[in-house]
Amino acid sequence: MTHTIQNEIIICHINETNSEKNYTLFVNTLRSFKSTYEERVIKGIFISLKNTLIQKSPLIEHFIKQLDQTSIFLGYPIALGDYSHKDFEILKAFTAHTQIKLFQDLPTATLLLNPKAIQKELRILLYDEDEQNAQKISSILTTNGHHVIYAHSLEDFQQKATSSHAYHMTIMQNCLNLKESSFIKPTLALSKELIINLPAFIDTAVNSLVTITGLEACKIKHEIKPLTTLSENVIIASMRFKGDIAGNFLLIFPKPLALLALESMIGEPVEENDNEAILDGIGEFCNIITGGVKVIFSTKKLKVLFELPKTYLSLNVAMNNASHANGIWIEMALDRKPFYMFVTA
Repeated sequence: MTHTIQNEIIICHINETNSEKNYTLFVNTLRSFKSTYEERVIKGIFISLKNTLIQKSPLIEHFIKQLDQTSIFLGYPIALGDYSHKDFEILKAFTAHTQIKLFQDLPTATLLLNPKAIQKELRILLYDEDEQNAQKISSILTTNGHHVIYAHSLEDFQQKATSSHAYHMTIMQNCLNLKESSFIKPTLALSKELIINLPAFIDTAVNSLVTITGLEACKIKHEIKPLTTLSENVIIASMRFKGDIAGNFLLIFPKPLALLALESMIGEPVEENDNEAILDGIGEFCNIITGGVKVIFSTKKLKVLFELPKTYLSLNVAMNNASHANGIWIEMALDRKPFYMFVTA
């Protein structure tokens, strides 16, 4: 095994042929450097598989389990990289129940293991069949100031990657394999001032929707997490705000509830397929809610400017235009049916 340190990341190369003896030697060598690593600031370990033959075998599976135990022993995240597209599927299956990460190359590993090593904002094209994994990666990247553009399919990724738009990096076929004990944890990007004033959004939403629809409204629960993908058709209104408090507010309604709420507000039926009217209605709900929030902020002498709302039929598109950082996901209910709000930096 040869190794170097770059950007506080230990870079290892496996030069030996595949055998249980060589893999065990590699793991034991890593473990023997524990005291040396502790004397330096280390963010993680990147193991290059460039010269390694990967095959679906108990030998590789056992090696990954040894690495998982070694990661816990050393106290650092371990990532495998420089694998082929074909090898990725094998590694993904073997690492699924571990905290061993898969990063396609060293630049990607640096971005995700030691984000502060990158001093400039990057424009990054991201694609992953696993939307949840893509959201976690995006959350880390945007929290650290990078601009992430989602590709919605492999074809879309390939088309965007070869387009005239300049991307500093393209990222695909990576796995964070985050667990409760994982070393990479997205942080909450909301300011203390915004967190303190979150009840203004919740209370105003409840009071406003009760008043304008005549339906019962309440808050169910809230939690800190990235913007969540929903399986149902949704209508979204998004509004940015800046000033003494800055952030992004999203109002997310399942389409049937959006239709019910709009009909209750105007007192007449709305065509189910009249997306323009439904979008306008949810945009107006967003205006009314944020208008009430502005009044509350004004009484606290907080100067906050809200932009005009933007409306979407796709949560993925709305996510592309939001910050994607961790935020407060708030589950609400109107007429005992769920709708959602998301507030992020």
